[in-house]
Amino acid sequence: MYKVKKILLIVFIIICITTLGIVGYILIKDNKEKNSNKQDIEELIDEAFVEDNNTSDNPTIDWEYLKSVNEDIIGWIEIEDTEINYPILKDNDNLFYLKHNYLKNYNSNGSIFTLDNKPFTKDETLLYGHNMKNGTMFSILGNYLNENFLYTHQNIKIYTPERNYEGAIFSAYSIGIVIEKNNISKLDYDERIEYYKKASKIDVNNVDITDKIIKLSTCSYINSKTRPTDQRYYIVATLNEIN
Repeated sequence: MYKVKKILLIVFIIICITTLGIVGYILIKDNKEKNSNKQDIEELIDEAFVEDNNTSDNPTIDWEYLKSVNEDIIGWIEIEDTEINYPILKDNDNLFYLKHNYLKNYNSNGSIFTLDNKPFTKDETLLYGHNMKNGTMFSILGNYLNENFLYTHQNIKIYTPERNYEGAIFSAYSIGIVIEKNNISKLDYDERIEYYKKASKIDVNNVDITDKIIKLSTCSYINSKTRPTDQRYYIVATLNEIN
């Protein structure tokens, strides 16, 4: 009996050590990918955002340089005072940018990307990004279900080679993917606007609706503290063309 207990104890210790080793490896890997991604983005901003003396609040972006880095870069998204300050990628290859950065290198943080054929030219554009535990990409979207956060981080900016946009968030909610798809599949633009307003967890009444909107999507942890559910956070904002 003593030998059996000793063997079981050894097996238990081996399992614990192995588990700790795996967890440690995952944490180190995630932190390495986060730091690498952050450094890459910072370097891209340094190279692509041109300093000039114009009086506009909008940056001058070297789109020719960005296209030379990756022709799939079609825009840039920025929400002030948040981590969201990223290039937008056009995904043409079966969710390639779900697990690859803008350099096309594998990275679990992925990229901010769209599957839309004509992004920013039609009435609604949908952008995807991961809800990373490390705080990057679209991880802050769940905070928009808090009224104070929404109103203090309501403005969004989108830059593209053709034109720039700014907008205001008017809807924030979490719902199942299939349910959302079914809810909006047969709605025209005006009906979708009304749907987004009603779906929002916060009654936002300080936004004038325009003829274009942008919808941000990420995994929702609203019913789980450790793993994402079948739900998604959806944040919807107007898009106004600016100079």
